[in-house]
Amino acid sequence: MKYNLASIMKEAWAMRKAKGYTMMTALKIAWAMAKGERVYTYNLENARAQITAYLVKLAGMIRDIHDQHKYDILRAALLIPCDAAGIAVLEGKTVGLCKYAIKNA
Repeated sequence: MKYNLASIMKEAWAMRKAKGYTMMTALKIAWAMAKGERVYTYNLENARAQITAYLVKLAGMIRDIHDQHKYDILRAALLIPCDAAGIAVLEGKTVGLCKYAIKNA
């Protein structure tokens, strides 16, 4: 499959200027959009303390494999690499669980 590289670069530059992402983050998002993948950006630096507090609360309430899975995913979310602005590019369930943790912390 061929991609329009010029439009991908233009989209990345537009995101960089408009949202202040690093070029690496903007390119990851632009490529994912070109491929039709569902990608989220999430600023984890501002939420790490809330996620950690929720993990401490959740650790005492693990009842089944689903709770254990949620706990493991949130722990992994704390360890994912972020760019200089604290933005992480994620796919799928991890972001949903991070948002869930912040709402319920």
